[in-house]
Amino acid sequence: MRSRKILIIFSAMFALVVTTIFLFDWNMLKPYVERQVTEKTGRKFLIQGNLDVSLSLNPRISAEGLSLANADWGSEQPMLGVGKVAFRISLLDLLKGDIVLPEVSISQPKIILEKSEDGMRNWDLKKTEKESELPKIGRLNIDQGTLGFRDPKTETDITVTVSTESTSTDARETPVNVVAEGKFSGLKFSSRIHGGELVSLTDKSRPYPAKGNAQIGTTHAAFDGTITGLETLAAMDMKLEIQGDDLSALYPIVGIVIFPSPPYHIAGRLLHQKTEWSFKEFVGVVGKSDMGGDVLFDTGGKRPMLRADVVSKVLDLEDLNGFMGARRGPMPEDSPAEKQEKKASIEAQRDRMLPDQEFKVDRLRAMDADVRFTGQSIRNKNLPVEHLEAHLKIEDGLLTMDPVNFSVAGGNIITKGTVNARKDIPVAETRIEFRKLRLSKLFPKSETMQSSKGLIGGITQLKGEGKTVGALLASSDGRVGLVMSGGEMSEMVLAGVDLDGGELIKLLFTGDKNVPIRCAVVDFDVKKGLMNSDAFVIDTTETNIVGEGHIRLVDETIKMKLSPQPKDFSILSLRTPVHISGTFKKPRILPDKMLAIRIGSSVLLGVLATPLASLIPLIETGPGEDNDCNALIASVKNPKPPSKKVHKPKKAEAKS
Repeated sequence: MRSRKILIIFSAMFALVVTTIFLFDWNMLKPYVERQVTEKTGRKFLIQGNLDVSLSLNPRISAEGLSLANADWGSEQPMLGVGKVAFRISLLDLLKGDIVLPEVSISQPKIILEKSEDGMRNWDLKKTEKESELPKIGRLNIDQGTLGFRDPKTETDITVTVSTESTSTDARETPVNVVAEGKFSGLKFSSRIHGGELVSLTDKSRPYPAKGNAQIGTTHAAFDGTITGLETLAAMDMKLEIQGDDLSALYPIVGIVIFPSPPYHIAGRLLHQKTEWSFKEFVGVVGKSDMGGDVLFDTGGKRPMLRADVVSKVLDLEDLNGFMGARRGPMPEDSPAEKQEKKASIEAQRDRMLPDQEFKVDRLRAMDADVRFTGQSIRNKNLPVEHLEAHLKIEDGLLTMDPVNFSVAGGNIITKGTVNARKDIPVAETRIEFRKLRLSKLFPKSETMQSSKGLIGGITQLKGEGKTVGALLASSDGRVGLVMSGGEMSEMVLAGVDLDGGELIKLLFTGDKNVPIRCAVVDFDVKKGLMNSDAFVIDTTETNIVGEGHIRLVDETIKMKLSPQPKDFSILSLRTPVHISGTFKKPRILPDKMLAIRIGSSVLLGVLATPLASLIPLIETGPGEDNDCNALIASVKNPKPPSKKVHKPKKAEAKS
């Protein structure tokens, strides 16, 4: 009887406890929960709706109207708002000291992540002495979730909508869909991502599958692969396809400095580990050129470091205009004012040959680089370029080219130089060598040059300062020149230079023929962008042509006079100098004080007028041993003083 009474008492007490628990108003615990969360985060936490618990071996806990306050400087309140959260907790695991949530459902969550103007982050909450581990979650469902990210300093404002696919056939797998829209670094941004189960994002060692696309301004990207440790981006392995109107537009997106380019489309494998990002075995096209190779970007040093080895099997030189500083036209994302400014700038550049696009000094300082580029085959309508090898380095704002080697017309144009952008106005030094350029290949469209065996070679050295290629040359000091051994010139052109009427009349009836050139020397001294001729001589078997004058790089104007000195006599020869004037793009050639014939071509004038002149105006030393050139160079650079007659006494005087 006594044991029976004890059993009845315990049963009654258990029933009372159970009844009390079932009838307990869990809302009475809200102040305690709010106080605990507020204390741990340093932000005010509220539960504005009901707090309820459904008892079982895996009790279900739900709460409505949750909010966590934003930072005092935040743009709006709260930082976190949740319509309703419900989760189950495993009591058996809890007894072992582990927090396991077999199921979590979140309805209408809204999170605002933002930075202040001075770089403060609203998600930096109160630090605890011991960081607690996140609970293990079995299944996670999100309904109508939104996340906003704002950074006024970088002009970024993005809204992300997150939802899970509750219709998945696998009870443990809830794929997630992400839609993002807004503005990134001042550019229009949108993205669509389909990922694996959301809970795996909390596992720092588990690769998370993601597939999607993104558009930032005119840049489009599609990707498919895995991300490990989303919070810290510990690792990444993605197939990436990217295309856009201009490679330089990637700088505000990824922080990598790339020269302006025509539209491009490339694809490769994007890998990330620790501080290294690499784009492996990428292939694609930039403008009319194919591109392929490997790129490595390391953010672990004092400055980001870019290493690249890029090869183009067929390179169109026009696709390198952006590297040389050529201006780009208006882009779709430009404002109306920017479009108008670019149109006016292009119009002003229309009659100029030297690029006037300003260097991005801040970008040259933003990262270091070591880039090798090879153009195996060159496509160009103006220059007979066959091959290109370039090695560029950037170190703390110092750009080094060592070398940029163009295989041209059977020879080479080799450039070595530096652009020092450590100051606001860059300073550049360059040394350019012409080695054995063949005249017949230099002018492939000229029939009169095809049989010529002439060679051109030399060196130019310049130093200047300025924010554009044009400004650098316009302020430059140094020396430039050109020497040619051998070659041929049209006899009709030569007669025209000499204004030899008799020869012109004869050639009109008998036809034209080529006249051998023994040697040609052009040597300019450069001071503040003004090229003054120290020597300008073309020595042919028929005529010597002597030139004088100057070339102004600041406004790209020419003022030269060529004076013929025929070696034979003609009664109809006027021996009148010819004047070359105008600009690099529109040179004018007229006889002295006469509006007569216009000379269409000559070896020397062709060199000055071709696009080659805009790249490397002239050179100094010759291509090799040549008696005629050696003698001519010596006579021009070291002219002999006029001989003095020695008075000899007459015989009668001598006798006396």
